Amino acid sequence: MNILSTTKHLVGLLILISAVAGSVPAMAQDEAADARTDNTGTDNSGTDTSTDATAPEKESTSPAATPAKSDAPASTDAANTAASADDSLQQAITQMQAQLAAQAKQIEALQAQYTKEVAARQREINKQDKQISAQTTQIATQKDAIQSLQKQVDQQISDAGQSISDTEKALRSRLETVESSIKSSQQADSTQYDLTEFPGSIAIPGSSAAIKIGGFVKMNVVESFDPIGTTDRFIVGSIPVPQESGPTISALTVSQSRLNFDLRDTTKYGAVRAFIEGDFAGDGTTFRLRHAFGQYKSFLIGQTWTTFMDTRSRPEDLDFEGINGQVLLRQPQIRYFPKIGESWHLLLSAEDPTAVIKNGTGINQIPDLVASMERTWFDEWHMKSSLLLRKMSGDCICLDGKSDSAIGWALSISGMTTVKRWDPRDNAQIQLTYGEGHSHYINDLGSVGGADAVFDLTTGKLIAVKSFAMYMSFQKWWTPNMRSNFNFGYVSVDNGGFFDPNAYKETTRFIANFIWSPIARIDLGAQFLSGSRTNENGEKGTAKQVQLSAKYRF
Repeated sequence: MNILSTTKHLVGLLILISAVAGSVPAMAQDEAADARTDNTGTDNSGTDTSTDATAPEKESTSPAATPAKSDAPASTDAANTAASADDSLQQAITQMQAQLAAQAKQIEALQAQYTKEVAARQREINKQDKQISAQTTQIATQKDAIQSLQKQVDQQISDAGQSISDTEKALRSRLETVESSIKSSQQADSTQYDLTEFPGSIAIPGSSAAIKIGGFVKMNVVESFDPIGTTDRFIVGSIPVPQESGPTISALTVSQSRLNFDLRDTTKYGAVRAFIEGDFAGDGTTFRLRHAFGQYKSFLIGQTWTTFMDTRSRPEDLDFEGINGQVLLRQPQIRYFPKIGESWHLLLSAEDPTAVIKNGTGINQIPDLVASMERTWFDEWHMKSSLLLRKMSGDCICLDGKSDSAIGWALSISGMTTVKRWDPRDNAQIQLTYGEGHSHYINDLGSVGGADAVFDLTTGKLIAVKSFAMYMSFQKWWTPNMRSNFNFGYVSVDNGGFFDPNAYKETTRFIANFIWSPIARIDLGAQFLSGSRTNENGEKGTAKQVQLSAKYRF
């Protein structure tokens, strides 16, 4: 209801009150006139009867008696009319009160909405003020550092009593450029990274970035029942051939423990990410770099898992070494990974071309090229196919030092699917890899230095080594926090007659484990491992291990 409508009601009410007030005097004047007529004592014929003694009974029928009889009905009608006017006035007043109450409620609702909007706007302003304050503080700190550095340079020049050299002028110019860049960044479009999209992260004070610290502490107790080249893990390629006997050897290690930093930031060009991770598996348990890369949208530059590897199909294994037949390699690369449609991902990369060459020295000329396609059907069936192309070059150790090149290639197909017969988390995984000149991409061959190519010493020709690798895995969940893994791996190398009789020919590896997670951050497990190595001459060696593991994630 608006003000115009209310005004109309008020005008109508005033008119009604005026009409009622005007009708009451009119009725009073009519009653007074009737009364004056009754007091004259004159009948309708005009004859005077006031002194006639013989007409006492005629007084009851005289004109003077008639007005006296009609006086009561006239008063009743006036009272009724006044009562009706009072009722109408009361109804109009009640209606106006209801209208005013409704308007009051509307005003209260508008005031509440306005207060809410003002509060929301104030919160947004406070948030922006905090961001601006943090950036201003950071800029001021950087400017102070630059000014301090410049003062030190000037002081050194003054102490030496020398004029500013061209190098020092260039340094000062660079400092001024950096300071100018800082000033321009103050107007950059940057907001705090959305922490809800980065669980477990914390905002970095004075910046728009967020960082997450992660990793785990892990200890393995390794019991080797047969001789093997490594006592802290199970590398089947290092099993002595022919079979040897020896004492049981124990080892305790924490070198698998990891530490990583994941930083993400929002800029006017989009979100960016930097990730670095290391473990303690270097010489003498020193810190060793595993991953170090930067990511912007669909681009990645740095060191991480090769694109030729399927990171979504990785069976769980307590052994630090992992499956012998798995594609498992971290190396520097430039990767582009756009999404195609709703279901497909294309991955293209140029990667480090280092090649292991037998009877020669490798020469890196052209980066390895990898192209992959992956897709997941119905959130249950994941599949990935990858193609590797590379050019290997090297110098032969022949007397004439001949150089040659060879083309390497490999194809990998991998996948994972759920097995819902017993538990919806049960799953099976598989990978098949075959090619020429890709040995160091295979986990076991890379660990024992398997050659990608070999020089024929009689001709000086470089020949790519053929190899095949595969694994199969099944994971079974017994309870919500207890599970087991059963993995089998196989590797085969075609040496082509260019290797010694005791050269690596094939290996097999089987593991079965049981893992209990009493809480989400802790894994306690036990694993049995069995493997074998067969050489080119047919001789074979086997080994067995048991590992106990405790891991705490943070």
